[in-house]
Amino acid sequence: MSTDRRNPYRPFDRSLIRDFLGKREISSAELLPAGKSNTNYKLTLSDGEAYVLRLYSRGNAELETYVMSLVRDLVPVPLEIDRGESWSVFTYLEGDTLKSVPEHSGVAAQALARISSVVFESPGWINADGSVSAFSFGGVSGFITQTLQSANARAWLRQEAVEAIHEILKRETRRLDELDAESRLVHGDFNPTNILIHQGVVSGVLDWEFCHSGTPHMDIGNLLRNTDPEFHDQIKLGLETGGMSLPGDWKERAELVDLGSHLEFLTSDRSESFKRRCVARIHRFIQRFKGGFTV
Repeated sequence: MSTDRRNPYRPFDRSLIRDFLGKREISSAELLPAGKSNTNYKLTLSDGEAYVLRLYSRGNAELETYVMSLVRDLVPVPLEIDRGESWSVFTYLEGDTLKSVPEHSGVAAQALARISSVVFESPGWINADGSVSAFSFGGVSGFITQTLQSANARAWLRQEAVEAIHEILKRETRRLDELDAESRLVHGDFNPTNILIHQGVVSGVLDWEFCHSGTPHMDIGNLLRNTDPEFHDQIKLGLETGGMSLPGDWKERAELVDLGSHLEFLTSDRSESFKRRCVARIHRFIQRFKGGFTV
């Protein structure tokens, strides 16, 4: 089992959910390896019901539950059944991860478009009471600039790469300003491992701890990055079918936003092999953007 995670798996502790269980016994507790931050166990109980116990290492149950309430009529999401300190119990949703069935990337893109139809008054971090707090870093370019200042990121990048990224940010000011002005619901980790597919449709969108108000091009970039290019036309069609109006440079905008994720990964506890792949993607980004692009 891969240990390439932001946080280690938390051990299963039956005592946490003693009151939830009541007189029921746990027939099985299966670690669900998908996800990089929190820990999830599929619990099958003696009455035949199945649930997911989510143990939080980051994020919080109240926020995730609030955000999922906003999209429940748009995409399938788990229903929270019980909650305690640093844990929640959710309904179990059937399905295979999109990672294992990428031929259904189009319906995942439709779900992404529906999620992005939720609009807030301003970009920023969503709070459990529905308010939005402004990003401390400003926006996309601010986040990239801030992350480039990290010693951990610089340890992985040559100085000429850092300078090239700064030059690209200066040249792409207009597009970055337009991206920063968006205030739509962003899942924040729209990765194929967080999307369930059952009988050809999306049966669940999981793990909302990185959600925020911002540009949906972040979710698009994540989906493109983790999906084979042979399915990218499906993604475009799915986004449009789901109601999203795509600009001609939609892929380039997604790459601009996704650069911030690559850089942030270099400051994380992810594995060295994963970080080397991020560096390779960053260098490809520089080669693609250093001459500028037009629509």
